Amino acid sequence: MSLQDPVGQPPEFPADPFAGAPNVAGAAPVATPPPASSRRGVMGVLVAAVAVLAIVVAVLLGQSMSRGGGTTASGAAPAANPAAPAATATAPAPAPAAKAPATATSKPAATGPVPTGAVGFGGPLVLNPSAPAGVPTLDLYEDPQCPICQQFEAIFGTAIGEVAKNNEAKVVVHTMTFLDRNLRNDSSVRAANAAFCAADQGKFREYMSATFAAQPAQEGVGWTDAQLATIAQSVSISGSALDTWKTCQQGLTYAAHIAALEINSERSGVNGTPTALLNGKKMNLSGLDAAGFRAAVKAGTA
Repeated sequence: MSLQDPVGQPPEFPADPFAGAPNVAGAAPVATPPPASSRRGVMGVLVAAVAVLAIVVAVLLGQSMSRGGGTTASGAAPAANPAAPAATATAPAPAPAAKAPATATSKPAATGPVPTGAVGFGGPLVLNPSAPAGVPTLDLYEDPQCPICQQFEAIFGTAIGEVAKNNEAKVVVHTMTFLDRNLRNDSSVRAANAAFCAADQGKFREYMSATFAAQPAQEGVGWTDAQLATIAQSVSISGSALDTWKTCQQGLTYAAHIAALEINSERSGVNGTPTALLNGKKMNLSGLDAAGFRAAVKAGTA
């Protein structure tokens, strides 16, 4: 309901009676007309007052005309004050676009160093290159900073390791780094390079698993260089091997390879991580546990 007078309620009675309305407060006595002589005296006074008023008006008009107030030389009334010019709105200059942080994908090189196990420059890394012909091929696309990839690894990581170890399928890992662009940092590139440096020490899979396990709870925080070095030590890279790993990591030895690998992964049509392809067909991971995943991979049924 809208706010309005209640239905059936008469309008509020005015404080004073309407013009012409009877005086409801009480009847006033009716005035009697004055005598005729009295009316003639009143008329005389009125005529004299009108005459005096006419003389005053004439004098005032004459003074106004002599001053020329309110007229121009041509007799026309002066124009009204010209309007103030409209304010011109000036649009503020647009703020300079924020620059994305430089990453390995900014200007990819045509060639560069290739980590141990990778299928050429810009190619994925094969966990078990000795897998016999005829076994299924499992392609994995993961970004180190991807939270869902962490969940994927927590559920299926051990099974993936067993599949590769037992050559139940050829396991091919495409390490992507597009989240650096999305999150405006370089943690994916640094973590990927760290994993490839570990690959040179025969520890790629172990390092990637430990990296996902140590993924920061808040997406975009990434890892410090010290944390990446600690992960290397946690997977038993030590002594001279650790020194070699540190040199490889400090110089981002595989930055160009990582950039080319990202481009090739995107060109293959993969637009999200994690993605698991079994013999080129995307796997349906819904409802699978580790045992079910391993069985599906062994059977080659996506």
